[in-house]
Amino acid sequence: MGLLMLGLVAGAVVPFQTAVNSRLRTYVISPFVSSLISFMVGTIFLIVIIILSGGELLLTSAQLHAIPWWMYLGGVLGMIGLTTNILLFPILGSVQTVIMPVLGQIMMSMIIDNYGMFGTTRHPLSLMRMVGVLLLIVGGINCGRLTRIFSTEFYEKTS
Repeated sequence: MGLLMLGLVAGAVVPFQTAVNSRLRTYVISPFVSSLISFMVGTIFLIVIIILSGGELLLTSAQLHAIPWWMYLGGVLGMIGLTTNILLFPILGSVQTVIMPVLGQIMMSMIIDNYGMFGTTRHPLSLMRMVGVLLLIVGGINCGRLTRIFSTEFYEKTS
């Protein structure tokens, strides 16, 4: 149960992160500079945590060479996700900006699970999983539609 709560907290942090970084963008103009600042602050925070926990900060040359090249892509993928959220937030708003990446994460997770990619345990695709994703897609579309329907712009255009 504790791990599920930790997962919920991690998910709850994403809208805060997106809102804060989108606001930061208004000061630094570029979404890329906003992402850079976010990653720099995160890097400093991680360094402090590693030092305080007594962990090793530096890896040996042998350790670095033993890591497959594709495992270094996490930083690039994180940058793409963060910067995309910064770009989307002022256009789509908080709910849509969170829903679409989560939907993408779930769909990609199903592919990774189904094929056991990246050395993960294989969890075959099931009818219930497909129904769940279909419901998420419908929910994401309706969330966007309902937002437009109930917005003041809609009422101004129809009156």
